[in-house]
Amino acid sequence: MKTCKICKKEKSLNEFYETKRNGVAYGYHGKCKECYVKKQQENYDPLKKRNENLKRCYGITLNEYNEMLEKQNGKCAICGTTETKGRKSGRGGGADVFAVDHCHDTGDVRGLLCHSCNRALGLVGDNTQILQSMIEYLQEH
Repeated sequence: MKTCKICKKEKSLNEFYETKRNGVAYGYHGKCKECYVKKQQENYDPLKKRNENLKRCYGITLNEYNEMLEKQNGKCAICGTTETKGRKSGRGGGADVFAVDHCHDTGDVRGLLCHSCNRALGLVGDNTQILQSMIEYLQEH
């Protein structure tokens, strides 16, 4: 049994998250799972989280993302659709977002793409020869 620091209720240990150090369990959190989750949700800011993720993954800020989207007139840089056709940002039904297309070798951001165009480039490994062959195939048939 353990008493939660927040709600002050005595609860069984399975109602607390285990704490680990270097992958080894050494105790339990001071807050029960219920209070821990509630605290996390209170402090969650989807725009801040989106900005952090963009910065970590692509080296751009949310403002830079929005500027790119404005330059592209709110459309996919390849097919011109305004439908993102994919992921949502943030927890629990955030706004639809375009994928940040980037070179996997250099990390340079190239543009914002709908889910379909981003997947297509990824599936051919950004190989222009394959893409050209696909174009020729479609034109022949």
